[in-house]
Amino acid sequence: MSLLIEKPGLLTTVQDLGRFGVQKYGVIVGGAMDAFALRIANLLVGNAEGEAGLEITLLGPVIHFEQTTLISLCGGDLSPKLNGVPVPLWRTVLAPKGSTLTFGPAKLGCRAYLAVGGGHRCSGSDEQPFDLFAGRHRRL
Repeated sequence: MSLLIEKPGLLTTVQDLGRFGVQKYGVIVGGAMDAFALRIANLLVGNAEGEAGLEITLLGPVIHFEQTTLISLCGGDLSPKLNGVPVPLWRTVLAPKGSTLTFGPAKLGCRAYLAVGGGHRCSGSDEQPFDLFAGRHRRL
């Protein structure tokens, strides 16, 4: 699976369910703000519920799919469109190779979660979320 982040949006990060058992060392749990939405998005595409996903806040990114990919968007309604066609939330959707996912104004809530079949594999550590503002274009 390969995604090209063409525009990062306001605040798009890679999140999982957080780190437990290390708070005594001063490490916060972290993770997705809406763990339920992330879990359901992952289950809808056949991933383990704790797999990392994209947490999209208010103004979403522009994402280009470099191969056919199974996706799910759960959580807030940020007016997602795949090639200009509205994407249903809380459902499994097939994103064809070459398609582009965009977001419009927030209709309900402020965070949505994008899960992809097979999970997100990011350069760098899988142990820490990173902000997609780091580069103009970023492949996941």
